[in-house]
This record gives sequence, structure tokens and C-alpha cells, in this order.
Amino acid sequence: MNGTEKKPKSHPRQVSSVLICSIFLISILSGAALADNDAGSGSDAGNSMSNATYLPSNNSSVTYYGNLSQGNDTDDYYAINMSSGTGLAVTINIPSNCDFDLILRTSGGAQIDASTNGTGQSDHVTSNGTNVGGTTVYIWVDQYTGSGQYSMQVWIFSVGNGSGGGGGVGNDAGSGQDAGGSMANALSVNITNMTSFQGNLSTSNDDDWYSMYIPSGYGIYIEMYHNTNADFDMWLHDSNGTQIDVAFTGSVPESVGSNGTDVGASNVYLEIKDWPTAPSYGSYNVTLSLFSIIGNPAYNQNDAGSGDDAGDDALNATNLSIPQSTNSSSTFSGWKSSSDDGNDYYVFSVPDEHGVEINMTSTNVTGYLVLYWESNLTLIDSSLNNNGAEYVTSDGPEVSGLNVLMRAMAISGDGYYNFTVTTFSLDTDNDGWQDNTEIQCGTDPEDYNSTPSDFDSDGVCDTMDSDDDNDGTPDNEDDFPQDPSETTDTDNDGLGNNADYDDDGDGWNDTSEGDCNTNPLDYSSQPSDTDGDSICNWLDDDDDGDGYLDDDDDFPLDGTEWIDTDNDGIGNNADTNDDADGFSDADELLCGSDPLSYSSVPPDSDSDGICDIMDDDDDDDGYPDDTDHFPNNPQEWLDTDSDGQGDNSDFDDDNDGVIDEYDAFDTDPNEQYDFDGDGIGDNADTDDDGDGWSDSDESTCQSDHQDSASLPDDFDSDYTCDIMDLDDDGDGYDDTEDSFQFDATEWEDTDSDGIGNNQDYDDDGDGWTDIIEPNCGADPLKAESSPVDTDNDGTCDFLDPDDDNDSVMDVDDDFPVDPNESKDTDGDGVGNNADMDDDDDGWPDSSEALCDTSPLSDQSVPEDTDMDGNCDLLDMDDDNDGVPDSGDVFPKDANEWEDLNNDGLGDNGHPLSLFDKMKLSPGISALAVLAILALLGVMVYSTAFSGGGVSPISNVFGKKQDSADDPDHLNTQIENSPPPIPPGLEEDTENERNYAKSWEDLPPGGEYTETVPLRYEGEDCGIWVQRDDESWVKE
Repeated sequence: MNGTEKKPKSHPRQVSSVLICSIFLISILSGAALADNDAGSGSDAGNSMSNATYLPSNNSSVTYYGNLSQGNDTDDYYAINMSSGTGLAVTINIPSNCDFDLILRTSGGAQIDASTNGTGQSDHVTSNGTNVGGTTVYIWVDQYTGSGQYSMQVWIFSVGNGSGGGGGVGNDAGSGQDAGGSMANALSVNITNMTSFQGNLSTSNDDDWYSMYIPSGYGIYIEMYHNTNADFDMWLHDSNGTQIDVAFTGSVPESVGSNGTDVGASNVYLEIKDWPTAPSYGSYNVTLSLFSIIGNPAYNQNDAGSGDDAGDDALNATNLSIPQSTNSSSTFSGWKSSSDDGNDYYVFSVPDEHGVEINMTSTNVTGYLVLYWESNLTLIDSSLNNNGAEYVTSDGPEVSGLNVLMRAMAISGDGYYNFTVTTFSLDTDNDGWQDNTEIQCGTDPEDYNSTPSDFDSDGVCDTMDSDDDNDGTPDNEDDFPQDPSETTDTDNDGLGNNADYDDDGDGWNDTSEGDCNTNPLDYSSQPSDTDGDSICNWLDDDDDGDGYLDDDDDFPLDGTEWIDTDNDGIGNNADTNDDADGFSDADELLCGSDPLSYSSVPPDSDSDGICDIMDDDDDDDGYPDDTDHFPNNPQEWLDTDSDGQGDNSDFDDDNDGVIDEYDAFDTDPNEQYDFDGDGIGDNADTDDDGDGWSDSDESTCQSDHQDSASLPDDFDSDYTCDIMDLDDDGDGYDDTEDSFQFDATEWEDTDSDGIGNNQDYDDDGDGWTDIIEPNCGADPLKAESSPVDTDNDGTCDFLDPDDDNDSVMDVDDDFPVDPNESKDTDGDGVGNNADMDDDDDGWPDSSEALCDTSPLSDQSVPEDTDMDGNCDLLDMDDDNDGVPDSGDVFPKDANEWEDLNNDGLGDNGHPLSLFDKMKLSPGISALAVLAILALLGVMVYSTAFSGGGVSPISNVFGKKQDSADDPDHLNTQIENSPPPIPPGLEEDTENERNYAKSWEDLPPGGEYTETVPLRYEGEDCGIWVQRDDESWVKE
């Protein structure tokens, strides 16, 4: 070549190799900028306890984010060095299509707690019950199915003794103590700085109270999560301690809210405790949400233009301004609700001489309208019209010039109402008489010329006036109601007493009656005038007019008598014994003596007042002479035994040999004794001792017939002794068939309980009374026939209006015999309480409540972009692309999530250019440029100075360049020997065959051997040994 050395040229493939290497290097470096960042560590969390990612222990509550993917990132391990006296709780939330599990372990690998809930469900673990203070605990998040991002909330709390008085220990709401045990010492929580907190019920009698100030214009909603094995409940109270809401469903989560109660600018109190019938303890998580009540009609009312809600009771009624003119109408509006504002009270004054009527219409609310007198709250009128307007009026009662009270009540629904208050004149024709009065008085209220009669002009018509002539005497007592000069007509002769000379009409003028000392106003009080000569006895000297002056007349008032010989008060004309000698005047005439001479008396041997001539019992012994055995001997009159000696002096009248002193029948020779003194001699008496038992029966019944104290046994007193009686107690049942032989009230005992059926309220002993069983369709005499009583409340289903005792009547109960159910909104046969989806719209009720849709309407369905069953409102990843919405530039597009170059287009569909990547990683890009420049320099250097040996560029690729002038040879070398794979990217197929990440990756065909470390052996799979991180290597 003329002695001139030819400079080798750079082959195009050399340049291409350099460029390929440079681009590959940039790609690797760019990819490193987009690596995993679990818990903010900048990388993937460790996959075993030995290389776990450590988290700080000084945060009481913090949320981390991490990723797991199927195949290459199935385990994330975290470690926390716990401070002394602290405990730990962890919750993870995962994508709806993933199933990640959560395990808490000690530093020695022992399990503290584990949660393996299903797909899309949160998991929660806690160190409760295990002392982890001063040790290292490990959190293991394990991928079971699916890939995606998870959030992990970690609470670290004190387990030292609290001082809140709640009965427990802990670090409730990060306070370092147990929450207070009552409203008075509730633990204060600043809701504006804290949206969630953790607490702990450490004993079965722990009771945690929290106080929260609610800003003006806001309400509050609270949710509580806890271990599903516990039963924690919540109560929400206002600042006065009045209960606002309660949650004791036993499910997770529990929730309470301020609902329609305005709690703005005041404290509310939250009480958390375990259900007393199911004591439990453990930790709980509480989330707090404030919501605006501004714009809600319940809290922003302007009833009747008052700027506020009308008064809720009569004492706080809202005043209405009603014109005091004639026939005015005023219209007002308001808002009411059966749940939030059930009563609106208004008060107003009715003008003088006016009445009032009220018309009310409502929208979307069924109302009740009532009108009262304000003074005593007495009802005037009311209206309940479920299908139209309400109307009340004071038409009857007098309200003129008085205050009245109006009550607008909501029965169901809520909405606005309008009402018109109309006053109307009480005197339509302006004639001075109110309309109601004219109607009562029978005149026309619309005719000025038709006015009521008013005799005394006192303003009360005569029809209604109780004293028409105003003389002080009521008309019902006034004989002359329209004559003020007269009130009484004693004798009803039509002439008033004031003008009448004989007021009582007894024929004696009033003056004469006064002289004769009688009452001129009493017809029954008349002067005495014995002889009827019109001269009263008081003034007459011969009162009886018999011709004998009163001074000489023994009977001045008896015209038939005037003398009384014997002064016995009976005049001789009427006296039958004028001389009082014991013999009548007629007898004396018959017996021949003087009837007017006391000393002239007839003969009378026995001095009986009957002269002997007329006497038929001369000796006056009481026995007529014609039957008297001794008519002249008053001591004797009978001789029973005809022995000539009167019985009175005879010692044995009947001559039966038993002297009268001992003879019970002294005149009966056939009887001498009467043992029982019954007047029947023993010879004729069939019951000598008078004990009611015949002598023959007493002999048969083995008692003494002459001893009244000796009676036969006779239980039923039927005088058939028990020995002979087939029915001792006389109840109609023979003793052989009578379960109670000596109890007349009982004879049968169906249930053999010793109580007869008559007294036994439950004859068959089945627990149901005999009265109830027939009404329930059961047989009271058969224990196997008992009423059905589903709720065991003692009232059979046939009579029970609420068979399952769930407080919902059977007629309204879709499940009348299931106390746990009463409503089935979607008609699927599963009650709402058990039905996780009441309206059958595919969304669980709990999700709809959280997603702000109605769980009772299939027309109200949450928005769910990725259709993962987690609504967008709650879904941290709406499009389910594994990137949380907070970090997703395209939260509704599952194919895109990043736009690193901010061009408005997703990086997946529009990948980053090399230039974009270099801008995003300027430092790494600078290194890449320097590397390229270095390679180019080497290439230039090799081209400029290499004489055909091994050039620097060839060293880079590990190849020898035989000749710069032989491009074909160079091509052959490059084609036969491609550049090696960059370091770190080599395929290690042999290592993969000898390594298993977990037991799930081991080849089949082996068995485990309990050794340390654990071994897995098999003829086909070989021998495998477990390492500390739970991976396996093949020996």
C-alpha cells in the first residue's frame, strides 16, 4: 500500500452495537425510576421475616400503601419495634377482586392473630391479649388471589392502666388512658382534627364515653368496626343527655347519626360498651363524618315568616299577626315532618265580635289541624283529612276578643304547608245581635228588621233570658214572667198575690186569716170554724153550735156531746158505760141496775164484770160451766182418769203408774218418757235421741240411738251413713269411680297432680289453662293437644295478634312466626334483617347505606365504574386498575392511570418517549449520556489508533477484530458471536429448578419430615430443605 498504513474505518455495525447498548442502558435506568414503593420505602416490602421492611413505632395512627401481585410479589413483611407498654392493631383494605390475608407474628414466628376474610373484604388483627411491648412484631400481608394495591392502617396504643373511669385500660383515642365511664367524665375528641380513632373495651364491664363538639351547621355520622366475635354497641346523646340514636344490631359495622336533630354548635356524647347479655372485650375502630345541614328544611325553617321553626308545644307557640278589622284573611306557610318536626304551634288574637276559621293544605305530608282556647287548652275544633285540605272553625264557641291556639301536626311524610286564617263578623246584618244569638233566638241573622224579642231590654233575648221582666225572679219561678209588679199567684186564679185579697184561695180573706192566726198563703192553713158559721172558733162563743155555750159545754167543739157523767172523756151520748161502774148501760138495764149510778151494780159472783145472769163461767176458771168438771171450783176443771180427784191435785193424772213429776206425758197413759224432748214419747218416736238418725239406721250404722253425740259417719250429710252410702261425698259419682271420695267438689283428676279438675286451672297439665285451650282450638283434657304459641308469651297464636312477638302485628308482618323478620321488601322469601340485599338490586344494604343510596329501592343503585361491587363513593380505585384514585390521573379508565408527561393522554396508550423518560429522570439520563459519549469516544479512539489488532471497542463486546480491511470477516464474527446479555439479566434456569418460594411451589410426589429444619423428600422430586424465610432449596 505504498508504505502507507491504511486507517481502519468504523463499521456501521459497530455504531449500531453502541447505540443498542446505550438504549438498553437507558431503558434499565428509566425503569428503575418507576419501581415498587411499599409503605413509602422506595421498594418492595420484604418477602419474609428475615428481610421485613421496618415501620416506625412512634406513630399512634398512620396509613400505608403497598402492592401485591400474583406470581412475582405475593408476600409483604413489615416489622415494628414496639415500645414498652404498647399494643398494636392493623387493618387492611383491598380491591374488590382480590383476597389478601393479614397475619400478626411475634419475633419468634408465633402467630398472635390472623384474619382471612374473603374476596374484597377488609382484614383486621390486634395484639390484644398478647404482651408485645418491648418486642418486635411482624405484619405479614399475604396474597391469596388477585393483584392490586392495598391500604394498611396501623394503630399503636398504650396498654397501661387508664384513669378514665370506664372500667378498662388502654389508650382510647390516643389519649393514653381509658375513656370515661360516664357522660360526666367523657373523653373529649376534637373531630375537626381526627376523623377516626381506636379504642378498647378491656373487660366485660368496660364503658367508654366520648365528647365531641359539632360545628354550627353540621350533623355527625359515626361508624364502629370491631372483631366479629364481639358484640359492641353505641349510643349517641345530645348535650342534655337525651338519646339521639342507638346501634345494637350485633353486626359490623355499627353506626349512629344525629339524623334530624340539630346538634350544631353543641357537644354530643358517644357511649360504647359491650352488650350485657353477651359480655365481650377487644379493640374497636371508630370513623367520624361531619355533614352539612345547611339547606335541609328541617334545620332551615321560616314558619309563618318567623325566621325559625314554629313552637313545638303550646307554651312556646309562635305569634301570628292577624288584622283586627272586619272579615280579614291572612295566609302563611310552614314546613313540618313526621320524623323531624312533628308539631307547629301558633297563637293569635281574634278581633272583638268576630269568629275565626282556618284552611290548611299540605304537600307530601299528611297533617292534623287542631284549634284550642289558649287560656285552658280546651279543644274548639279539629280536622284530620288524609286525602285533602284541613279545616277548623270557631263557629260555635265564643272566641271574640280572645287568644286561640292553632296546632299543625305531621302524621306521616314531610313537606311544606299553607294555611289561611279568616276572621268573620259575628253580626252579619249589623242589627246589634250576633248571628249565633239570632239563630238561637229564632230570628234571621241576615235580616236587619228581624230581631229577637227582649222584654226587659237587657240584651238577652226572651228565648234565652232566664228573667224576662227583670224583677229578680227567674222565669221558671215567676207566675208572671213579663209583669215586673207580680211574681206569684198562690191560688192560680190568674190574679197575682199583690192584687189578690185571698191569696191562697181558701175562702178566707187574707185579713181574716191574720186575725185568726192562720197563713194567708197556705191553702191548707185555714181558720177553725167548727159549726161552719164563718166565724172562726177563735172569735165564736159556741163553737160547735149545739146550743150549749162553750163555757158550759163538756165538749165545746162536738155538736153531738155536751155532758160526761163519769168524766172519762166520752160524752154520755157515745159512752156505753156512763157511770163507769164496770157494767155497760145496756147490761145494767138487763141485770136490773141503774146505768147512771156508780153505786148501783148487778150481782157478779166471780167479779168478772158479767152479772151472774149473763155469765157462762161462774167460777171464772176459764172453762165454760158446761165443760167444767168442777164448775163451782175455780181450782179444778179437769179429771183425766175420772177418779173424782181433779188433775190439779192428783199426783198421777193418767193413772199409768208413773207420777206426773217423772211422767213426760202425764195425761197420756201410753207414754212416759221423751229422751230427746221433742214432744214425742219414746214409744212412738222413731228417733229417740233426736240426732236426725232413726233408731234402726243407728243400729245398722253402729252408733248409739240414745246418744245424740253418737252419730254415724256421713260425709255428705245425706243421712245415708258412709258404710251404706255408694257416693260418700254426694257429688253424683260412685266412690269406685271418684278420684276424690270425700270431696264433693271434685271427682276427676286428668293429670294426676292431686288437684281435681274443678279446682285445677290446667286439667291436662300441659301448661295451658282450661279456659284458654278451647279458645285456641285445643282440648283441655288432653296433654298432647296444646295450643301453638310461637313466641312463648302465654298467648296462643290463634289469639295472639303478634305471634312472634316482634312488635309487628301479624296482619302487617311478612313473617308472622319469625321474630327476627317482619318485612320482605323484594319478596324473595328472605326477611330484610337476614337479607343482605333488601331491594334485590345486587347491592348489599350495608354498601348502599355507605354509598348514599336507598337499600329499600331497586331503582336507587350506587355508581360502580369498575363493577367490582364497591361503589365509586367508597372505592379507593374506581376503575380497578390497581392504582388508588388519589394517585390515578384517569380514575374512571381502567387502561390508564399515569400521564407523566402531562400531555393529557395516558402513558399506557401513548407510551413515554425516550425524551420524556430523560426529562423525568434527569440524573440518570445524564449518566446515560455520559456512558454513550464514553462509548463513542472508545469507538473513535479504536478507529483512529487501532492497527488491526484487538480494538478497545471489541473489548467492550468481548470479540477480537482480525482485520479492519476485511468487512466480511468482521460480519462473520458478529453474526456468529452475538453480544452477551448484560450483567444481571442472565437466565438462571438451573437455579429456578432448585428453588421454591413457598411450600405451594414445591414439586409433587414428596412427603414432609418433622426435622429442624423441615425437610420435603420424594423419589421423583428429590430432597428439599426449608430456609428461615420459609422458602425451599433443593439439596
